[in-house]
Amino acid sequence: MARVGLVFGGRSVEHEVSITSARTVAEGLRGAGHEVVPLGIAPDGVWLPREIGAAALDGELDHLPVSGEEIRGSFTRLIHAEVEVVFPIVHGTWGEDGCLQGLCEMLDLPYAGTGVTTSAVAMDKAICKQQLAAAGLQVVDCEIVTRGEVDRDSAAVLERLQRLPRPVFVKPCIGGSSVGISKVTDAADLCAAVQEGLRFDDRLVVERGIKGRELEIAVLGYGEIEASVIGEIVPGADFYDYADKYLEDKARLLAPADLPEAETRRLQDLAIRAFEAIGGWGMSRVDFLLESGGRAYINEINTHPGFTSISMYPRLWELSGKPLPALVDRLVDIALARHRDRASLDEGIKSWIAELAARG
Repeated sequence: MARVGLVFGGRSVEHEVSITSARTVAEGLRGAGHEVVPLGIAPDGVWLPREIGAAALDGELDHLPVSGEEIRGSFTRLIHAEVEVVFPIVHGTWGEDGCLQGLCEMLDLPYAGTGVTTSAVAMDKAICKQQLAAAGLQVVDCEIVTRGEVDRDSAAVLERLQRLPRPVFVKPCIGGSSVGISKVTDAADLCAAVQEGLRFDDRLVVERGIKGRELEIAVLGYGEIEASVIGEIVPGADFYDYADKYLEDKARLLAPADLPEAETRRLQDLAIRAFEAIGGWGMSRVDFLLESGGRAYINEINTHPGFTSISMYPRLWELSGKPLPALVDRLVDIALARHRDRASLDEGIKSWIAELAARG
């Protein structure tokens, strides 16, 4: 069994969600026999002493305290933790966008989840759409809006957006948990929705609304990717926003979703193809919008899905025959295997360079 550094909290607006997810992951890791080392990150980005992280995992804190220390000096708490593998469960920016993964790569630490490139691509809604479309996968029609365009000529931007049939959804390109997303049914409200979205990011995706079912599939693996049974979200609000996900508890989570067997297999195959299209390994949740005519659009790939008590990712794997301890244990195994393979590739490159030098 491994000594696992569980990294949670962080600087994003999903700080509290991350803590809740971390408690579930810690329970699963301990159930699988791993030692859990709490590595909490404060809202100001400081890596906190282990006892503070432990208090949060034990339910004594719902929000990690701001420390006021210098961020750079606090990295020693990760370096001196002497963990064998890192399990990041930091949602949002500075956690699932490739930043934390890059830090682990630089420190030569195995880590669970997806790699640097996959994490960064999936986190950026515009780039992810472009990558999926290039792979021949169906994504929702949209326009990309930047802060610079709005500042230069907001009227021209609004005119361009008129081609999209309403309702439209205005989404920050970077972000998760539906933070900053607005649904617009009246053209008169579009300008305000764009300005609201720009509070959260400098780039927005404005996409046409799809009337249909919201489906989610969990994927897992390294080399060979598996897809779970399918779950369905029935929003308790007008759409599945932040409040509906975490505050009001009105949404219904149906799993397995009521779908014909052939349709289930088709969507599972699409989920695997989407994950592979962005270079995925480890884990992700692939979200679909399914129109009544059967057309399936890939809405989002979430490389750090929630692990709360109501989260679909662990629930879907539980229904697929992988209870929580087995699931997190598999993620640790993948992290270690991928790290060994990466080290072997690096050695191969160095050997090739040495052979070239010897010939010269």
